[in-house]
Amino acid sequence: MVEHYTKSLLYELELTSRVLHEAMLCYFKQKKFALTPDEYIILDCLYMNPEVIQMDLAKMILKGRAHTGKFLKSLEDKGYISRTPAQRGSKIVMRLEITEKGLELYNFISAEIEAYIKHTSIIKKSKIDETINLLKTIREDAISRFDIKFE
Repeated sequence: MVEHYTKSLLYELELTSRVLHEAMLCYFKQKKFALTPDEYIILDCLYMNPEVIQMDLAKMILKGRAHTGKFLKSLEDKGYISRTPAQRGSKIVMRLEITEKGLELYNFISAEIEAYIKHTSIIKKSKIDETINLLKTIREDAISRFDIKFE
């Protein structure tokens, strides 16, 4: 018998993703953080990958370059990142760097999120790691199978 889509793993993942996205928005609003969740994710990516450029960052966060540029402009306007021209091969690219102010806010929000997760996690760490790896595999398979690009 053919499984109904609304009873499938894919549908459950889709619903869970939507709910968790909304929960993160609510959490950031409730805590009155000076960043949106998307801006925080960008700071996190920059923190973990200090040499990343806008095009690579867009691929990492699965957003188009123009959309990513809007987030970067907002972060720059708020004083949390700086963008300076740099040579990369034969091209001039914008080098992205977290400012001292941005690093301070990033560390504060990271500590808040870590504390929240520690006190609310209903799944053991080993299961969380397994789940993260499974979700990455599912995502990478879908991207490869359907040649998905975020531009």
